[in-house]
Amino acid sequence: MKLLACTWALWVLAFCSVQATKDICNAKPKDLPLEPMCIYRNTYPELQPTKEPEKIPAGTNPRVWELSKANSHFALSLFKQLAEGKSSDENIFLSPISISTAFAMTKLGACNSTLEQLMKVFHFDSIKEKTSDQVHYFFAKLNCRLYRKKHETTELISANRLFGDKSTLFNESFQHISEMVYGAKLMPLDFKEKPEVSRMAINEWIANKTENRIKDTLPEGSIDTNTILVLVNAIYFKGQWRHKFDKQNVLKSDFHVSETHKCPVPMMYQEKKFQYAKITDDKVKILELPYSGGDITMVLILPFDGTDLSEVVANMNLKKLVGWLHAMKETSVSVQVPRFRVEDSFSLKEQLTKMGLEDLFSPVNASLPGMVAGDGPNLYISDAYHKAFLEVNEEGSEAAAATAVVATGRSLNIYRDYFIADRPFLLLIREASINALIFTGRVANPCESS
Repeated sequence: MKLLACTWALWVLAFCSVQATKDICNAKPKDLPLEPMCIYRNTYPELQPTKEPEKIPAGTNPRVWELSKANSHFALSLFKQLAEGKSSDENIFLSPISISTAFAMTKLGACNSTLEQLMKVFHFDSIKEKTSDQVHYFFAKLNCRLYRKKHETTELISANRLFGDKSTLFNESFQHISEMVYGAKLMPLDFKEKPEVSRMAINEWIANKTENRIKDTLPEGSIDTNTILVLVNAIYFKGQWRHKFDKQNVLKSDFHVSETHKCPVPMMYQEKKFQYAKITDDKVKILELPYSGGDITMVLILPFDGTDLSEVVANMNLKKLVGWLHAMKETSVSVQVPRFRVEDSFSLKEQLTKMGLEDLFSPVNASLPGMVAGDGPNLYISDAYHKAFLEVNEEGSEAAAATAVVATGRSLNIYRDYFIADRPFLLLIREASINALIFTGRVANPCESS
């Protein structure tokens, strides 16, 4: 569909790479002159003391901890919004932290109600800082925590880039903060004369950053002669299981997509001690599969046999999820998990608008003056695109995602617990020490990919 007359831009935004954040990881707030054009003053009320103060993980900045929780709130809200628009037999997969980071960069240029809505929808206003500009500092710290860890069997890579119309002057402060905090340098492209060539160049950059797993993020027509700016976020993860599944223990077994639809899938099997919980009140089993090195894990949430996954999702919130995770204990578990591959691609505009991000997508109400210099064009976001990929096998798993926001100027051992994922389940890929949700998804139908 053709973009409206003042097409601003597309974004595909990522987390800072380790190289881009090398210096900022050790910086103090006073070292970073973060001065976006507009600042939202937090009216979040002073919290009353609680009987049991929240336990913050050792060595974690309290504001980084709050930002991780804000992202988790947003992740669950967006997941529920997506689930409402899809049939129960469709897979869902996304990187909420990629999306959150992309719109945090958008916030650099936002003012008035546009800025306020960004703060609320992404729960940035839950961070106990007086002004919105501090969110960027803590994003930098969160990115450092996620991406600076190195292990020979694990890759967690992100990259940011600004692609700007070569004939447009951009706000120097916006460029400076984007590069300093998010590692997003500005690369000029000829949107006016060569929009299609520019679109292909951006898609190629995304593909390169995600090991060619994410292709064609920007669909045809998403870039035209009115495009001004494209912010790109890409994230890529590849990890090996700490406890690999033996290829000799992979057998065909039925996966029950629904009561009337089942299909054979390769089911991986092993018996070992894992972090595990059986939550009788909520009718779910929780299993954590750790990756080698660091704190990255995959958490699987499986409803009891006879309980529909949609019922679990409807009753799930962050407090309940955290309770489930805390309930896990090391337990001998007989595990059966399908080998699968899921891909997902969707526009974010409709979902985010329903969640309250209305002005940003309005050519009339959007306020984004902090991105262009002087009397540059008035901008708004025409659409936002997200694309994600996940493959799980005996060795481990591989995942990638990109967020693109187009802006417009204007056999079981009976003595052990068992976890048999032969019906739809939820998954989280997270940094476990602060529960930072890197990827979330629903595996409802692995039949086609297995």
